[in-house]
Amino acid sequence: MSVPSRSSASIYSNDFYFLYGNQSFLQYLSDNRQCYSQGTFPQLQSETLSNRFSSDKPERCSLKPFDCAFGDLYSFEDREQMYRQPNILKYFDRKPLKCGFAIPSIFDTVRYKYGRNQTCQTVVFTVVTNCYDPLPEVEGPILPSFCFIALLDTQTLKAYRKFYSKEKRSTSYDVKWDLIDLGANASPFLASAKSTETLKLVGPRMFPVAKWIIWLDGKVHIQNISDILLQTQSPMIIPSHPDAKRTSASEVEPTIGRLKLREKSSSQQLNISIAEILIQQAEYRHDGFYTRSDALGLKMVDIAILVYKNNHPCVIRYLCGWHNEINYFSYRGQLSVYYPGVRLNLTHYLHILPKTFYYSKDHEAVC
Repeated sequence: MSVPSRSSASIYSNDFYFLYGNQSFLQYLSDNRQCYSQGTFPQLQSETLSNRFSSDKPERCSLKPFDCAFGDLYSFEDREQMYRQPNILKYFDRKPLKCGFAIPSIFDTVRYKYGRNQTCQTVVFTVVTNCYDPLPEVEGPILPSFCFIALLDTQTLKAYRKFYSKEKRSTSYDVKWDLIDLGANASPFLASAKSTETLKLVGPRMFPVAKWIIWLDGKVHIQNISDILLQTQSPMIIPSHPDAKRTSASEVEPTIGRLKLREKSSSQQLNISIAEILIQQAEYRHDGFYTRSDALGLKMVDIAILVYKNNHPCVIRYLCGWHNEINYFSYRGQLSVYYPGVRLNLTHYLHILPKTFYYSKDHEAVC
């Protein structure tokens, strides 16, 4: 009936009990019992049906077969499955969560290597393809339980070896990154950037026994990770957006503007990306998502950093729901960052990372 004082000597001991934020402790426990009972176990590849096809109009999977197959999201009904209330009387009829990895892929390389690694209690990882960024910079004490993992395509891996040897640059004083080569084509999705946007949310699938997972964009400088995990009062932390006025609704227009600059070399890809955003926007308006977000006062966050407690029932559901939005609608994660939180009534689990722990730089190509 009482919560013990949090020890300053450890950042891992019984940390579930200290992450209830502004809720009462009893409400926090109630939420997580409900999240657990509604489903936290993701779909296995063996549970995936073969020869599926899209029943949506217009049909959406012929242009991006891997996208649909990886998430097993072929229809609007598949996407809605996450938000349906299960029948409490039919416990064993409940379907597992759709949360990526529904088919074999190059990303299984990471799961095979780290799936049973118990020394990495805190996993810090990034994904960089097409030489888009250098490695993130990390400052502060590095504990033995910290593991730093970079998922790269072959082109970027080769560029890093030259980049860091010639420039004699370092990502921090004591960080040793495990550079994992995903091959020449590390972006099997229709949009190459979707690998990055997807993998940041499925850390629990790649690092299932880690206690904390931290995603870093290549343009990020983060410091004092151990202090972040010691001070946090929530199982999920994201920095605030530099533009304090930005909201989910207002984010649509600047996102389309950035896509026009980024994907101008491929008019077909640009047209598909914009169409997906507009379909997503129409559905979110129909759902009342933007109105509800404004009523809750949800201001845009910067998804260049994402810190979350692994195997936390409500965080699992939040991340899987966010993953499904990215893989069903637009791959631009900032457009849907709040959607699963609003639908599942979990927005209070997302806290803001204090600015004293990070800063961002401009993107810098390394080749």
